[in-house]
Amino acid sequence: MLNILRISNYALIEHLEIIFNKGFSSVTGETGAGKSIMLGALSLLMGKRADSSVLKDKTCKSIIEAEFFITPDIFQHYFDDFDIDFDEHTIIRREILPYGKTRAFINDTPVQLSVLKTIGELLLDIHSQHHNLFVKESQFQLSVIDAYAQNSSLLQDYAQAYKQCKIVEKKYTDFLEFRSKAQQDFDYYSFRLQELEKAQLNRGEQEQLEQELQLLEHGEEIKRVLADALYMFQHEDVDMVAHLQSLEQSFTKHASVSPEFQNFSSRISQVSIELSDIVYEIERYNTHVDFDPSHLESIQQRLNEIYTLQQKFSCATIEELLNEQEKLAQYVSSVEQSDMDESSLKKERDKVHHVAYEKAKVLTERRRKAIALIEPYVCDFLHGLGMPSASFSVHMDTHEELFPHGADKIKMLFSANKNITPQWLGEVASGGEISRIMLCLKTILAQRGQVQTIIFDEIDTGVSGEIADKMGDVMAELAKHMQVIVITHVPQIAAKSTMQFKVFKNETSDSTITNIIVLSQDERINEIAKMISGKNVTPEAIKHAKGLLQI
Repeated sequence: MLNILRISNYALIEHLEIIFNKGFSSVTGETGAGKSIMLGALSLLMGKRADSSVLKDKTCKSIIEAEFFITPDIFQHYFDDFDIDFDEHTIIRREILPYGKTRAFINDTPVQLSVLKTIGELLLDIHSQHHNLFVKESQFQLSVIDAYAQNSSLLQDYAQAYKQCKIVEKKYTDFLEFRSKAQQDFDYYSFRLQELEKAQLNRGEQEQLEQELQLLEHGEEIKRVLADALYMFQHEDVDMVAHLQSLEQSFTKHASVSPEFQNFSSRISQVSIELSDIVYEIERYNTHVDFDPSHLESIQQRLNEIYTLQQKFSCATIEELLNEQEKLAQYVSSVEQSDMDESSLKKERDKVHHVAYEKAKVLTERRRKAIALIEPYVCDFLHGLGMPSASFSVHMDTHEELFPHGADKIKMLFSANKNITPQWLGEVASGGEISRIMLCLKTILAQRGQVQTIIFDEIDTGVSGEIADKMGDVMAELAKHMQVIVITHVPQIAAKSTMQFKVFKNETSDSTITNIIVLSQDERINEIAKMISGKNVTPEAIKHAKGLLQI
């Protein structure tokens, strides 16, 4: 319940504090007095965006603050979810700073605008005049049915199932698109893979072949160098190994003559061994070097094959070619496995769809039962509001396709006249009829919802006299269960309220200020008389006002 509303530096308001009571309150005043300003301020507490243009004094911040009395059984878990301290006397505050930035607080805890919106919409339901258009919208009509059927918990379960459906459906659709494109490219990529597989590439092969090619291309020159070396080492005239061995023996023989001879003998022996080993290695290498033109040609052909593949696949090394081969193999394999993958994804899609559809079927059944009760309720309601021939029905189509709120499409049908087939109310209902239908539907939502305060802004548009009186009775009855605040120009409705506020403007030479006051009984008589007769209050208007107030 809204207890106190404080507004400062907002539009035409310098500072305002309004204390509300439970039950039925009305707000009256001349057109343009500023009733909409109060609603605009309340809208900010429900998350509406704002900027510094609403500041009366552009150098100071604006503060809109409301105190609500709430009960933990309904609201505690919402506060817990957002990690906000719960208090039965909860204060919501919105600040608009001069440079345009806004801040929001719940019980002095800073909160994001989305959190303020969630909590604010739980505390308040503001029905403005333009909201009458909502009655023509299928989603609003469905929300009425769901509120009456108390489908809130089931809708949350269904929403999760529906979300999972959309995730899996997208996964399946993306797969089909991938496979369609993949199948188009399959032959091309398969051919490229076969080229690489046919080449039977090996890591390190290119370096080895290039080294071997280098050797073979200089084969004749290498053979000549090796032959010259062997001739120099092994020819009889210049057999260096034999000469060293002979020299070693001579020094060894005379080693006793001088210690230096023994040293020379030892060093010559080491040189002789090293030289013998060199000769051996040269002989061995010479036997393995074989200049074969056919082998040279085969190496050149293999390297040409490798170079061609590298150019074709834009690769610099065999390593890169083998990586490309692996990627192509994986791609081709994934396409070849796609039938199996499609079957698996289709089963998953069908499974989650079945889960969601079963929940949607429960929603449909509960909605059918609710519709069967709502139709006579609305008809009786409208009959009581001066439409004795009105007929009202709800047409519901259930589809195989799932939608965000189930499998159903709702259309409310209406006829104001006897023996006229009901048609979609958005096409046939007048402004006054829409107001009465909307009041009925809002009453359903209020009675079945958790909102404790509802504000009607000129929902009485297009009605007067006895009908307005009956609409006032409806609001007064609704106020027995919740707090009802109505902004009205209709005296019959204002008179039904237990507390009446008047909004008015004070104009000075340099400023216009909006104020609001609670009217005493005498002031109410005078105010309602003005609503009846205009500024010139007549004795008849006073008498009529007293009659409306039952004084």
